[in-house]
Amino acid sequence: MAEYNLEQVKAAAQNLDIEYRGRKVSRDIANLGYDINDVSRCLCFLSSIDFRKTHYYENQLPDDEYICRYRKNPDEDEWDELYVKFCLIDEYLVIDLASFHLPQY
Repeated sequence: MAEYNLEQVKAAAQNLDIEYRGRKVSRDIANLGYDINDVSRCLCFLSSIDFRKTHYYENQLPDDEYICRYRKNPDEDEWDELYVKFCLIDEYLVIDLASFHLPQY
């Protein structure tokens, strides 16, 4: 079961209350050709079926991990499979995005 309520995640995403946890996340998003609106839309499409696991750490909030499919351009048939990991901070008002990239198998 996910640590964070998806409805709260989607509400934060719709408000663009998203922070990138470090340069790697920013670089991965840019390499995909995505902008903040793509990240927001992707997060808004997450479902409980996409949830994989929660990562627990000693000195920070846990992260929920999802693997989902997102289509950047609705006019195309191409989908990106994405690995997304995040936590909610500031009393569930801001998404702290830890990972956002293609899965690495």
